[in-house]
Amino acid sequence: MAQPYYQKNNYYKKYEKEKDHIWGILNQQEKSNDHIWGILNQQEKSNEKKYNESKEFSYIQQTKKTNTNNDITDGFDYSSLKPLLNKYNKTKDIKKNVILLTTGSFNPIHRMHIEILNIAYKYLLHLNQYNIICGFISPSADCYVMKKTPPLIPFDLRCKMIDTAIEDYLYENKDDGLEIFLHKWEGNQGHFIDFPFVIEEIQNKLNKYYNDIKLIYVCGMDVFLNCQNNLNKNAIVVDRKPYNNKFRDNPKDSLYIIRDENIKPYSSTLIRNCYKKYNYDEIKKITFPRVAKIVIEFYNNNFNK
Repeated sequence: MAQPYYQKNNYYKKYEKEKDHIWGILNQQEKSNDHIWGILNQQEKSNEKKYNESKEFSYIQQTKKTNTNNDITDGFDYSSLKPLLNKYNKTKDIKKNVILLTTGSFNPIHRMHIEILNIAYKYLLHLNQYNIICGFISPSADCYVMKKTPPLIPFDLRCKMIDTAIEDYLYENKDDGLEIFLHKWEGNQGHFIDFPFVIEEIQNKLNKYYNDIKLIYVCGMDVFLNCQNNLNKNAIVVDRKPYNNKFRDNPKDSLYIIRDENIKPYSSTLIRNCYKKYNYDEIKKITFPRVAKIVIEFYNNNFNK
């Protein structure tokens, strides 16, 4: 027996509703799938970014060397200063004993990093009021350098470059060069330490071993302009052209502004740019030849031009 028309019609309407409902579910599922794929794509991009950021960190961890307890606590063998100090004590003069300190990333070190110490040294000699015992170069920890332009040169390798640069500098200035040492305390702490605290730490250590050595911080005008409040005494600021004539010496607080026309516009960024252009000879001029060799070898393995 055939179904009445109204029953067929009701059945058709019910079928259409169920079909619409099913299509609605499928559409929702499709939107959900799109959403899931979007999340997965974002996650993939995030993972890729984290991987790229971690490649340098992984390299650092793999190349880390085990530091001695003395390296971690002091970062420098202060007893090695005794012969240098005794040289001045024999003269029995009343000059102030000072050590020059400069800090930074040194990623990598170049000639002007050492030259500002040398300029400060010669300026103080000219004043004839100080016994300049030596200079310290204190590189930052890896975590701070990672925030700067890649590639990051690991702390141990930066220290090797600094030691090499010091050796080359002393070789070039056999007769009248400043004795300079690498100081590793700051970089060994594993976290960023601002330079006023580095100064305080090293000064406290000097006071522990000796009671008559004052630390004088050496920097460029750019650092001084950003940190004037922390550099109002016991500092030497080396300025280059065009000079900033706003500031003057304050000898009472051992604050000196040196304007030197021989300061060249060298920088670690300039070294990286020269490498990108395969201008290796220029790198040898900006830094020291043996340092340039280490830099180029490292960049060959870690630099995406």
